[in-house]
Amino acid sequence: MTRRHSLSGRLIILFIGISILIALTVRTGFRYGIQGEFRSLAEPHLTEYIEHLLEEIGSPPDTLAAERLAQRLQINIQIHTKQLTWSNRGEILDTRRLRFHAHRLSNGRPIEFNHDEHRYLLRLRDKDSTILLLTRDRLDSGALALVIGATIVTVLLIIALTYHLVKRLFHPIQDIRQSVARFGSGELDHRITIRRRDELGELANSINTMADEIEAMMEAKRQLLLAISHELRSPLTRARLNAELMQVSEPRDRIIADLQLLEQELAELLETERLGNRHAKLDLQPVDPGLLIDSVIQQHFSTAAINCEHENDNLPIELDAVRIRLLIKNLLENGLRHTPESAPPVQISSRITEREWRVGVKDHGEGIPGEHLPHLTEPFYRVDKARQRETGGYGLGLYLCRVIVEAHRGDLTIQSQPGEGTQVNFSLPTYKD
Repeated sequence: MTRRHSLSGRLIILFIGISILIALTVRTGFRYGIQGEFRSLAEPHLTEYIEHLLEEIGSPPDTLAAERLAQRLQINIQIHTKQLTWSNRGEILDTRRLRFHAHRLSNGRPIEFNHDEHRYLLRLRDKDSTILLLTRDRLDSGALALVIGATIVTVLLIIALTYHLVKRLFHPIQDIRQSVARFGSGELDHRITIRRRDELGELANSINTMADEIEAMMEAKRQLLLAISHELRSPLTRARLNAELMQVSEPRDRIIADLQLLEQELAELLETERLGNRHAKLDLQPVDPGLLIDSVIQQHFSTAAINCEHENDNLPIELDAVRIRLLIKNLLENGLRHTPESAPPVQISSRITEREWRVGVKDHGEGIPGEHLPHLTEPFYRVDKARQRETGGYGLGLYLCRVIVEAHRGDLTIQSQPGEGTQVNFSLPTYKD
């Protein structure tokens, strides 16, 4: 089974991947293309700013000026000299455990900076004094974790919302896929509900137009077939009547047999077209399935070798008896035609379960290659392309069987292996909707 991939899911992954690539590209561009220029432009301002801070604190450092500066700029200042160790907060930070990165400004003044998860630090050395500037504490670890968690949840919600919107955007594709599957199964009267006026809506409308044209073409073909079939019945009846009046002989018997075959073909052709019509109605009556099968065998195959197995099939169910008799007759004819005289007899089994009537017809003939099985119930399909009468009918028998079963809301399946025979199974529901 081929694994199905979600188009909307793949589109979301594509969007996320593109967003990451764009972010990395912008970051790299800013880092290597703009950062150097920014430094060259900003460094004079930074130099001027640091010189202004040192000038305001004074040399030697004035703690009162440093206190005013700390309050105004919302920073912490720590001063170290030979005679003084001072901090505006009263707490002295031990910088021995910190690793500072050195940098020299354009005026030649050295500065050192450091940052950890809570704050940024700038250390300035001026003659015999060391001044440490610290930003106020940033978010603590708990608050930072809360912000990061909220950010991740928000991103996930945005992705989920985007996925929902993309899936809704492509929802008409699902309707189109299901409708095309229904068209393929023969529901040519089905139409796609058009809810959009974009490209997908135009596609759905084009498929509906195609279905209209196919349905009209099939209806014209059906009407032509019905007209020809009706027109042929009268000359066939007259030809058979004239043949009956001929002198008894072998040619006369062959002519009558061929005319009977043509009449049977026309009758089954008309029957398939009637049942294929969506307005066709079945004559449903309570029928004993076991007795129906026995009567078909007695009437049409009294001298044939057929093994019949009944299991709890004497409960009346509602069937169209005439059409079910035709179904059983066609299946048994196929089985007998393909079973050699030296092979075991054809087997038919009948069983009623809680919800359905199951029937299987098995022959012991040459079997059917697997590539033909999906097409056996198509009209006029023959495994033998030479279409010889000895190797099969004219390609309507199993098609008619399928139409009868589907008209009863049932299922028909065919199982076969070359050299092992063929089994045709059908099941009809025994309950009412």
